[in-house]
Amino acid sequence: MNSNPIKNKIQQTVDRPAGFVLLVTMIVLVVLASLTTGLAVQMSMAKRRQQYMIEYQRARYGLDSAMKYILNVLPDKNFTLTEREQQPDFSDVFLMDRGEFAEFVASWAETATDEQIEAVLKEGASLTQLQPLSSEDRVSGLLSLFGVGGGRGADDANDMEADSYELDEQLYVVELDPNDVVVPGPYGPPWPFVIEPIDLEIGPCKITITIEDENAKMPLSWFVVNPKEASEQAEDALQIFCEWMSWDSQQLHDLEAEIAEAMDKINDKKEFKLNPGPIIQKTTTRTTRKSRATNRRSRRKTSRSRTTKQTTTKKRPAVAHTTDFAKLFHSSLLDREFLARPLPDTGDRIESPLKYLSLWGSQRVNINTAPRHVLAAAFSLAETGSFDLPEFTQKVIQARKEKPFQKIDELKNLGGLSADTMKNLENYLTTTSTFFQIRITSRSGNARSSAVATVVKEGKKTQQLAILYEQ
Repeated sequence: MNSNPIKNKIQQTVDRPAGFVLLVTMIVLVVLASLTTGLAVQMSMAKRRQQYMIEYQRARYGLDSAMKYILNVLPDKNFTLTEREQQPDFSDVFLMDRGEFAEFVASWAETATDEQIEAVLKEGASLTQLQPLSSEDRVSGLLSLFGVGGGRGADDANDMEADSYELDEQLYVVELDPNDVVVPGPYGPPWPFVIEPIDLEIGPCKITITIEDENAKMPLSWFVVNPKEASEQAEDALQIFCEWMSWDSQQLHDLEAEIAEAMDKINDKKEFKLNPGPIIQKTTTRTTRKSRATNRRSRRKTSRSRTTKQTTTKKRPAVAHTTDFAKLFHSSLLDREFLARPLPDTGDRIESPLKYLSLWGSQRVNINTAPRHVLAAAFSLAETGSFDLPEFTQKVIQARKEKPFQKIDELKNLGGLSADTMKNLENYLTTTSTFFQIRITSRSGNARSSAVATVVKEGKKTQQLAILYEQ
């Protein structure tokens, strides 16, 4: 033990400043390290933002280039219907959950050939064929099938084995995964695509272009119809469409209320009319001119003002109505997120009401390409009377699989339609689609830019109606 108090005091005095200096030094180092780290993070974030802006500009450039490309080549594209007689029908797939879809595919595959099955498999998928059964296994299977136990003699087994050779020499068991099946639509690709997605590379951008048939969907323009023109039929069509959705009663009520409320708001701004004509816009301008007149008696000049009215007439084509509706349907008046809610338990097949609604102002449904519930909604717009809606819809689906309809008048051949019904239906139906939606997605690095446009295509004549850019 150190007994010198003076020496201890001197030692404490010497140690105290050294510890303080060490503490201050550590604090300074921590602050400097924090500042350096913060500065490095800010610089990194600034570089990332700058790099993202560069990538986004590239993606946007690729998007604009792809839009110009597809609009230039679209006039020469022909969207032809394919043979569907030996294919699974797309019309009811939206309604099925996973189990029902698997049963639907299995039922169709029972009568389909290997070539027909392979034609609907996803890219990279293939049929799984188990090893052929041996003759012993086939005999055993046949014995169990007929309830024959193991007590049969060898002669009986040999007889059964001999009979089994009358079957195919190789008995294969085929396994088909329903998740690998892509049900072809009216044009071949899955509904509502008219061609397979187009993949392009423009510089560093990877671009995907899809084209959808808008005439295969139910037009929302029906539900902003002039009250004097079939408003009750439009309400019936909306109810039929909503009933086909696989939601519970409350969800169906909310769906119908959401569409009805939005349509009321849109109807205040624009009304739908059957077969609308050109839009005539008149603007009146007033011009004031000052003229000077000389008074002979006083020899003074007086100013007089003259106001003239000039009316200018501007004519917009009839197709401009669709542009107006497209802007209204894509505005905040309609809750598209609600309509995009998926149907329950459909698995990888993302099904929602929005997928089957046309938001671009189309007015007619193509009876060759529309699914069952859209067809039923369209047929309900006519005065039905004794008209059996489900039965007639099934007749149309069966007939178009064998041969697409060329004219609306061919519906008469199915029976059950009066002359007045046919006349009314002609305002809502078509056999050739002219409205198409183009969706383009451009990716460059981590940046993404997309746009949706709608065009009217009649032969080689193509007209762009509206284009919306998405963030």
